[in-house]
Amino acid sequence: AVPTHAGIFDNYTDTAQSFRSSLTQPLSDPTQKLFEKKVKSNDAVLYLLEKARLEQANHQYDASKQTFDAAFTLLDEQNNKATISASKLGFKALSLVSNDSVMPYKIPEYEQVLAHVYQSLNYLALNNTEAAGVEMRVAQRIQREIEIAHSKETEKATEKAQKDATAPAEYDEALSGLNTIAGKVKNTYQNAYAFYMAATLWEANEEKNDALVDFKKAYELQPNDFIKNDVKRLDAGNANKAAEYPVVIFLEQGLVPQKISSTLAIPTPNGLVNVSFASYDPSTYTNPSQIDVLVNGQTVANTALLTDIGALAVKTLKEDLAANLTTQIARSTAKYAVQKELGNRLGVFGQLAGNVYNTVTEKADVRAWNTLPSNAQVTRLLLPAGNHTIQLKNSYANQSINIEVKPNQTTFIRGIETNQQITADSFSVAK
Repeated sequence: AVPTHAGIFDNYTDTAQSFRSSLTQPLSDPTQKLFEKKVKSNDAVLYLLEKARLEQANHQYDASKQTFDAAFTLLDEQNNKATISASKLGFKALSLVSNDSVMPYKIPEYEQVLAHVYQSLNYLALNNTEAAGVEMRVAQRIQREIEIAHSKETEKATEKAQKDATAPAEYDEALSGLNTIAGKVKNTYQNAYAFYMAATLWEANEEKNDALVDFKKAYELQPNDFIKNDVKRLDAGNANKAAEYPVVIFLEQGLVPQKISSTLAIPTPNGLVNVSFASYDPSTYTNPSQIDVLVNGQTVANTALLTDIGALAVKTLKEDLAANLTTQIARSTAKYAVQKELGNRLGVFGQLAGNVYNTVTEKADVRAWNTLPSNAQVTRLLLPAGNHTIQLKNSYANQSINIEVKPNQTTFIRGIETNQQITADSFSVAK
């Protein structure tokens, strides 16, 4: 028997809104209880990622590390399943007469990469530089493996999608507002945040060749003058002769857009059928905006964009559309068959019941890691040894953090700007 699943009727967007609104607040008792309940559900990986992100934002680094570990264990089980289990077949069958939300959530590749970036930050905060490096190696391996796989499979997948289904004009019109946003990123599976973070860590550990490779990859993905200067600096190989030491500031801004459910009446051989699909409201996407960086009261720099995570999410959704469309058409056909059978057996009442069931269950799968930032930014300072006050400032928020710069070490500052405030923490890596 196929297990029932609340996802037939749930809207994950509503559930995740409370996580987003309290990102920089301690987890409330109701939220803790919700997580305890959900880690036993089919969406356990997604809830674990949300929980780990909330814990980290509240500087609960050890708790966040353990939660990410639990998510990775489940994710490995999902990724390594070589055979299709009977339960998975059951979920697939159920999804054909309900909606995709009953299927266990599949973590998109860019979310998997960011999860390992965050785990690396946890280890940096816990003074375990070696483990932080391991996590960044995992993130890089995922990105490079996916790059190879995508280059081989993209053409095949595109051809198959075109044979399987052509997106009706109604889809194109509904998603047209997202094209500009999706075009802001080069691909859906790599991001400069991960490469730049790794490069900074390799440089702090005196692994200059590895650092240069990843700075170059970051520049390829996000070609701006800021990253170009890092490439030039390592290419030149000039040692810093002044008694100044690097302070690298990573800023995560805003919140990734939330998916919404859109429904269109699509003409099919069975007549007009309602098809629901996940989309984004373009107005909820936030363009990155620079943050001023002050040192001891003086403005010395602005942040530069590393990765537009909101655009990654939008581009991922658009690329998934063709494959999802095939499923949606199959589902509408299956639901039509159920409705027709009910009409044959139970007359007008059965037809009406089938109509109601189809309308209620035709909901888009709007699940996603909702507490991710809208974008990631960076700036790099060189400061003399001693105590310094760093301020991160924009038109509505101002956060100060005191750091001690020591010889032969790199200081990392991680800021989060969300819900009209900025929070920050710092960690250091000695050579």
